[in-house]
Amino acid sequence: MKRSVCIVLLWIVFSFTGKVFGQHKPDEYFEHLQHHRKFMGSAAISFNDSIIYTKSVGYADAGTKKPLSADTRFRIGSITKTFTAVLILQAIEEKKLALDDKLGYYYPSVKNAAAITIEQLLKHRSGIVNFTELDSTYKWEEGYHNREEFLAYISDRKSDFEPGTAYAYSNTNYVLLAFILEQVYQLPFDLILEKKICQPLGLKNTYYSFETDTARNEAISYNIQDRYIRNTRVNFSNHPGGGGMVSTAAEVNIFLSALFNGKLISPQSLETMLPVNRGAYGMGIQKLDFSSPNGYEHSGRIENYISEYWYFPKEKLGIVTLANAININISEINLVLLQYTYGTKPELPDFNRIPGFTDTAFSKLKGTYFDRSGKVSVTISSDSRQLILQKSTTRQDWIPFEHKGAANFEYDNISLRFFPERKEVVIAQNGITEVYSKE
Repeated sequence: MKRSVCIVLLWIVFSFTGKVFGQHKPDEYFEHLQHHRKFMGSAAISFNDSIIYTKSVGYADAGTKKPLSADTRFRIGSITKTFTAVLILQAIEEKKLALDDKLGYYYPSVKNAAAITIEQLLKHRSGIVNFTELDSTYKWEEGYHNREEFLAYISDRKSDFEPGTAYAYSNTNYVLLAFILEQVYQLPFDLILEKKICQPLGLKNTYYSFETDTARNEAISYNIQDRYIRNTRVNFSNHPGGGGMVSTAAEVNIFLSALFNGKLISPQSLETMLPVNRGAYGMGIQKLDFSSPNGYEHSGRIENYISEYWYFPKEKLGIVTLANAININISEINLVLLQYTYGTKPELPDFNRIPGFTDTAFSKLKGTYFDRSGKVSVTISSDSRQLILQKSTTRQDWIPFEHKGAANFEYDNISLRFFPERKEVVIAQNGITEVYSKE
C-alpha cells in the first residue's frame, strides 16, 4: 500500500508586521500531537537569520526512552536534494560544470546519457527511471553499494520518456549528480558537502553517512502503532545527493537562510535555481502552492523519517519540521507553525473523532488489529478529518481513508469494512482480502 496525498492548504493572507508569536507559542500543539501518538520529532523556526523557536517531542530511541532534543540528528531524506543542487551551482560558478553539460561525458552507460543535461537532472526532466520505485529496490537498498554497483543497477532500465519532454520526480537524478560532483572534485560526496557548505556555515550536525548511528546522537525512525515499530532499514550509500543526509531542524534553517541571502551562491544562480510558478519544481526546490506569503519548500521521506521545510524570502522566515515517527501530514504541522508565527492560535485537532461518526462509534473502530498469524498489525486512528490506517510491515506509511457510508472506507484501490461487534476489519486490495482482529 502506498500513500498519495493531495494537500489542500489554506490560502493564507497575512499582513507581516515583523512581530512573531506574540503571546502564543506552539508548545501545547506539539504536546497534543505527542499525547495522541501522531508525531515524534523536532521543529525549528528562523526569522531574520536567527532561530526563534525550537521544540522536540518523543524519543530518539523508543527502546531506551532516550528523549529527542534540539540537537538530535535526523535523516532529512529528499531535503538533501536542495543541498546537492547548491553544490552543483557552486561548481558551475567555479567553471567546473555547465548546465548544458551532458551526463554521457561522465556516465555513458545510462540510457540516453548522451542527450541528458545537468539541468535536466536537476529539474527531474531526464526520463531516467526512479530507482526507489522499482520493486526490487526494497531489498536491494538495505545493503551497501558502491558507485559501480549503483550504475549497474540502473543503467539497463528503460527510460520513462525522452529527455526534456516531460517531468517525473526521480531520485536517480540526484544520485547521478552526486557522482558527477565526486568526479569533478575528486572527493567523496561527504567531504564535498563538508568543505563547500557545512564548514563555511559552521554546521556541526549536518553531514552525509551510510548508516544510522545512535552514538552520534541520531534518531531512529519508527512506524507508529500501539507501540513504535522499527520496520525498515536503508543503507544510505544508495542515496548520495538524493536522500542520505543528516541534520537538525535548526541547521536546515541556517542553510536556507544562507542560501537565500547570498552566502552560498550568487543571486543570479539562486534565480536560476528557483521555480517561477506555484507548485513547480526548480533545481532541488519547489515553489509552495499558496501565494501569500510567497515561499519555497522541499519535503523528504526515507525509512520512516519524514521531513519538510518552508522558506519565505521576503519575510526571511523559515519553518522546518523533522519527524522520526508520524501519522499525520507533515505539511499540516508546518501550516500550524506558520499560523502561530503570524499570531494566530489554531484550535487543537480532535483526534478522537472523524466526520460521520460519534465519538463512541469511532472508538469502536480505532485501535490496533492483527492478522490471523498475529505477526502483522494495522492501527486505525484519526487525523481529525479522516480515518488513518498504518500497517506494521516494511515501508508502510500512513494512509487516509474516505468514508463511503456505514462502516466502509476507501483509498484508491483499497477498501476497509469494519465489523465493530466482532472487533474485525476486512481489508481488500486488488482482489486479495485479509481479515484483521482486535485482541
